Amino acid sequence: MTIFRAFLPFLFVFGVLARAQTASASDFQYFHENVLGTSLEIRVDIDSEDVAAQVESTVLEEIDRLDQILSRYKVDSELMRWQRGENVRGISDDLAIVLSHAEQWRVRTGGAFDVRSGVLDAIWDQAEKDNHLPSGEQLKLVTEQLTCSPWRKESSRSFDRNDNLPVSLDGLAKGYILDSVCMLIEARFPSVRQMTINIGGDLRKTGQDALFVAIADPENPAVNTTPLARVEIVGEAGVATSGGYHRTYKIDGHQYSHILDPRTGQPVKTVVSATVIAPTAMESDAAATAVSVLGMHDGIRLIEKIPGFECLILDEQGEVTVSSGWPTSGSRAGLSFVAFEEEVPEDDSAEVKTPAHGIFVDFSLPRQTGGRYRRPYVAVWLEDEVGYPVKIAVLWLMKEQLGARWYRDLTRWYRSDRLRRIVEESNLIETVSSATRGPGEYDAHFDGTDNLGRRLPYGKYTLCLEVAREHGTYQIIRQSVQLGTQPIEDQELKGNDEINDASFRYVPWPDH
Repeated sequence: MTIFRAFLPFLFVFGVLARAQTASASDFQYFHENVLGTSLEIRVDIDSEDVAAQVESTVLEEIDRLDQILSRYKVDSELMRWQRGENVRGISDDLAIVLSHAEQWRVRTGGAFDVRSGVLDAIWDQAEKDNHLPSGEQLKLVTEQLTCSPWRKESSRSFDRNDNLPVSLDGLAKGYILDSVCMLIEARFPSVRQMTINIGGDLRKTGQDALFVAIADPENPAVNTTPLARVEIVGEAGVATSGGYHRTYKIDGHQYSHILDPRTGQPVKTVVSATVIAPTAMESDAAATAVSVLGMHDGIRLIEKIPGFECLILDEQGEVTVSSGWPTSGSRAGLSFVAFEEEVPEDDSAEVKTPAHGIFVDFSLPRQTGGRYRRPYVAVWLEDEVGYPVKIAVLWLMKEQLGARWYRDLTRWYRSDRLRRIVEESNLIETVSSATRGPGEYDAHFDGTDNLGRRLPYGKYTLCLEVAREHGTYQIIRQSVQLGTQPIEDQELKGNDEINDASFRYVPWPDH
């Protein structure tokens, strides 16, 4: 077990050595929204554009198939039918595998992982509506039931339930889907050299080439800010991050993590974020949740016992702890740690803080009709008085082959030759491992520096948000802002067909 506390001056040293690999001419990237209720990213290393498109279609079809089996949101899914006792002839192999692993993880963690903990979610949801914490007696009635096994395994495809508590496989299903998709692609498309699939921050990697993964900083999970850590992953692996920083219960003026301990019914307190690397995505998915519940010491102890597992934990004091085999390429240079001072409230509720200064931008890309949809190309940047793009905050595009004809439709962004050269010389898109967000909702942060890390002077700037979507429309929002010693409170920006909600605020940065 290793504990690091690194301070901001070291960020630039570590960050230079931990950049994501530049996409090659044979890398194809696809982005979709509203897939399993969140975002989907597919990266395929293959020579043929046509085959890459077939891989994309196959991935989406397999996700749909497995979602129909494992979803708790579809009343006609196999999982929900099994809970109603309608699977009299036995369940599918897919559902049986996930149920078996669910019980293995419940036993392995001493009840810290339990697929029936959704009943506790319902109690806390109601508590939030009532603006009153749940009673200890109310939670005890449920947690006592959770000490017993949820079902009896009569045969490989027959599971008889021991109680009527609702079962949610969310802590395993997404990982299992990622693993199954990768197995299918490897079998059906042998020409694929490497593939990475990222669903809402949980990812699965195939192939032996290195992949650099950025782990979001819970203190500032904006899409463009310095991550908590960057880690190099070689070989096949699954990566998952569990944390309560994107979703919280808000009760009586306090925020509580949405991750609940099935043993006590209480929100987790000591772990802010837990990232696990494991041989499969399903295992990393379950382990990340378990570590968040177990806490730093017991979580590390669990991971150290399981071959092929490693983890990184951020606690409420700002300390980053990693397991003994966490990949650092022989040094700390592969990691970027952010130390922060957090005053823990007396009731230990987890308050999410933000950086001290800068421009904070929130925007929402509307959900398109007809189910899943391609994520549009988006650029968010700051221009100076003469129109020079001094800082890029967000840039979502596919640089090679499939994307070239679309990112030129970001006309304001593309027409600047100086900005275009910046993009061509550096890969500004990283695979970010983070806790799941709702589809289409994002935030960005300008920290007061330009693209080269130099301090921006006070003055007049233009905030730009530009969107181009395949089979959609082109839209741009441009807002003039005077940045100086005076703050700017939350200011709404007029939305459009591609950006339905947007706003920004400004906290002055030091002028030196």
